[in-house]
Amino acid sequence: MSSQQDKPLGRAVLALALVVFSFGFTSAQSAGAQSSAAPSAAAPASAKTQLDLKVLDPAGRPVSGASVSLVCFSLAGESTTSKSTATTDSAGHVRFSQAATGRCRYTVSAEGFETSKQSAELSAGKNQFTTRLHLETVKNEIVVVSSMPELATERRVPGSDIQNAGHEDLAEFFRHVEGLSAVRRGAVNLEPSIRGLQEDQVGMFVDGTRTFAAGPGRMDSNISHVGSHATQSLRVVKGPYALAWGAGTLAALDIETIRPNFTASDWQWNGSLGVQYGESASNLDAHAGVWGSNDRLRFYLGGGRRDGDDYEAGDGSLVPADYESTETRFRFGFRPNENLVIDASGGYQEQFDLDYPGRLLDATYFYARSAALDLTWNGDGAVSEVVGQIYSNRKDHRMNNDEKPTAQPAPGRVPPFAIAVDLPTESNTQGGRFRLRFDRDQTEWSFGTDYYRVEQTASRTVSRRSNGFVLFEDIVWPDAEIEDVGGWGQVVWSVGKARLGATLRVDEVDAIADNLSPFFSANTIGSPNHDGSSKHGETNVSAAVSAAIDVNDQWSMNVGVGRAVRTATVSERYSDRFPSTKFQLAAEFMGNPLLDPEESLELNVGGRGVFGGGGAAGDLVVDIEVFYRTIDNYITVVPDASLSRRLPLSPPTVYRYVNGSEANYFGGELMLRHRVNANVSWRGSLSYVHAEDEALDEPVLGIAPLHGEVGVRFQTLQQRLWIDLSTRFADRQDRVASSRFEQETPGYAVYDLAVGYELAGGWTLKAAVENLSDHAYAEHLNSPNPFSRMRILEIGRNARIGFTYGF
Repeated sequence: MSSQQDKPLGRAVLALALVVFSFGFTSAQSAGAQSSAAPSAAAPASAKTQLDLKVLDPAGRPVSGASVSLVCFSLAGESTTSKSTATTDSAGHVRFSQAATGRCRYTVSAEGFETSKQSAELSAGKNQFTTRLHLETVKNEIVVVSSMPELATERRVPGSDIQNAGHEDLAEFFRHVEGLSAVRRGAVNLEPSIRGLQEDQVGMFVDGTRTFAAGPGRMDSNISHVGSHATQSLRVVKGPYALAWGAGTLAALDIETIRPNFTASDWQWNGSLGVQYGESASNLDAHAGVWGSNDRLRFYLGGGRRDGDDYEAGDGSLVPADYESTETRFRFGFRPNENLVIDASGGYQEQFDLDYPGRLLDATYFYARSAALDLTWNGDGAVSEVVGQIYSNRKDHRMNNDEKPTAQPAPGRVPPFAIAVDLPTESNTQGGRFRLRFDRDQTEWSFGTDYYRVEQTASRTVSRRSNGFVLFEDIVWPDAEIEDVGGWGQVVWSVGKARLGATLRVDEVDAIADNLSPFFSANTIGSPNHDGSSKHGETNVSAAVSAAIDVNDQWSMNVGVGRAVRTATVSERYSDRFPSTKFQLAAEFMGNPLLDPEESLELNVGGRGVFGGGGAAGDLVVDIEVFYRTIDNYITVVPDASLSRRLPLSPPTVYRYVNGSEANYFGGELMLRHRVNANVSWRGSLSYVHAEDEALDEPVLGIAPLHGEVGVRFQTLQQRLWIDLSTRFADRQDRVASSRFEQETPGYAVYDLAVGYELAGGWTLKAAVENLSDHAYAEHLNSPNPFSRMRILEIGRNARIGFTYGF
């Protein structure tokens, strides 16, 4: 007899069986349609010529799957002489071999980009043109690739999906994208996870800039302080292939904030505003923004306010979830000529009184400030692009224990009286980058350099709450910094239907700490300098090769192998008996300044099949990817009996960060999308990762079980009304890191219903009910409560309603 915990896996298998059946049925339809189709009549060759068109995005990357229509006109311009349509391949290339000579117009449209219309005079023989598309400024999206971004087939998640999800935190939407997930430690500021990689194993960027968490216990992630309403696109690379983005990218993601396009006319104005209310946590999310542009200037100014209270889980328990968050972002751009663009951008966010049921402390505040200056030059000569950027990201953070059990007296505890904890921190990052790109025939060469310096400081004061008597003060982050200077080169070749690419990167890293505690200096591995400081340097080499090919009209494939190197963090190097996120127990951990960097070697193989529908039906799209990864010098923790604990409330055993032998991962994802007809579409996905820490002979900590999502969407022909019903499910996770006290989690299945209706005058109504069955469940990656040892439960049944307005 199956247990209740096994049912989600059964649902997953059933969903997959239905998907395979639909796949086979649609393929048969497509094959039958192809076999019965009559060949088209060939046009006379005497008046025809060839047009080769290359379609690129604003960053110069090829856009695959773009629809291109070509219309040619008579000499008098009164009638058309030919009409043709085609779709770009993985290299962003399309060819019309039967185009007419003379005056023609080609129109390019692609998901997530503004439609481009260009005129051209075609002469006999071969004609070559390049079109650079502009991103739609009012449409968010997530772009996911598995291998080198310049080569891999992209998985695009429409912005409507992001906004309709209505999550309080952008990273929470990752749970709806195959291969991605998120760690919950509180109501907001979730930690992204990509194929089992977490924290600084994932290189995180905002508009190309580096930013690092302000909390030693990671109450925020590196990207927590950018809201979803300011996000124009989010690019995710699942493997070690984003080497041109920056250092340490075992996987990578980059948030691109709203960037209006220059227009050829007078000022064009746009704007949006919206409000949403969630009843379970009395959550309020309000935002507003305005942007405009002409042919020389552009700007964006927007902001938002979010707050929430404790929410009720499915079992009726109340989960601490108070928070307040306010954000403002801006961008001003100037284009002095057709080739040069100068942009200034930045933002400010403040958060107050945040509950963290998954941490020993709560957050008093976060203050996050960012500023960047970008220069981009595009030309038609030997140098096709020059990009430069300088930036500064600054974060202030403070923690307290005001609402934790330690703030109350407890007879028999050591100490029995109530204590007060005050822990202010700073995490400030400055940096810059420079890139050159050269285009020559079918080859693109790129060279670049980047630099960042992150400075992190934190100190803790513990006092008696009743009279303010200071029990002790200690150093958590000892005026530490990590400095990285990197250089890279990349080449991408286009050969027929194939594209090949290779990237080489070298980083020089220095880790420095100037304020080590006496205990740390006496007990750390390796001797500090005579002045009590510590400095460690290393040279890291990363490299990747990747290829993409259109096998036939239906299948495209990509394969890649990459090596990326991640330097140890400030916490891993210099923490003095402070809790670690690499553990699920509130033990104390000792840093190791001489940690070697983690070295990831990964192989990825993926493919996409597009099988045409008939009549009103759309294509069935199948994405499948598998990977194998090994991380040498994997940074893990081991008990050290020679170390004494700092706090009497901590467990007696203190652990030390060390390099293990290696950690091995393998897994993959399957994703399908299909439009049954003009009104109905469905989607389904499965994700799985298996990982083993060889040094400890047990699973890697924090690996999500087999999980997936199935959804169906109904919409009217005019798309004014839509209804979306979906289920997310996960299998039981019994592969846990027992030596680090990781606990098993049961499987689950939850159901969500969302409705949207476009009203008159630019207004849209959105409503949803999450967790329809009011199921009590926890994601496996959720942190446990350090006092009760129970994982944070997700929200129970929750109704949301909201309005948006756009012009």
